[in-house]
Amino acid sequence: MSEVDDIVIRPMYATDIQRGFLAAIAALKPCELTDEDAVEVFRKRMRQKIMTYVAIKEDRVIGTASLLIEPKFIHSGGVVGHIEDVAVHQGFQHHGLGGRLVKFILDVCRQHKCYKVILDCAEEVIPFYEKMGFHRWERAMRIDL
Repeated sequence: MSEVDDIVIRPMYATDIQRGFLAAIAALKPCELTDEDAVEVFRKRMRQKIMTYVAIKEDRVIGTASLLIEPKFIHSGGVVGHIEDVAVHQGFQHHGLGGRLVKFILDVCRQHKCYKVILDCAEEVIPFYEKMGFHRWERAMRIDL
């Protein structure tokens, strides 16, 4: 059995912050939030219907990914899934967990009848997403305020 065989992926609860959530998301970028501040961010996200999912192993968060569902005025009011912040704790990377998280979110998008799913990613992880069926499309733009 591999290190990620006994993983459960489920929606995040506020109590997951104390189960190592901040250490898992820090695989993307250092997170300077206290547990209390992170709970407030979690609550704001819940009110905005931003879905965060966690991968749990032995009651510890070892991975996470988020999903925003956007209803569109175009495409007959269809919906688009936006995947954000896919992160796997450094000790569990390269074992297929990131792929399992993305596949889980794609299933959620299918349940919501999304007509497309989009994400932004760093150049070095493009091959990972291409293996999962994503393709390059358009260009991302950004302005830092």
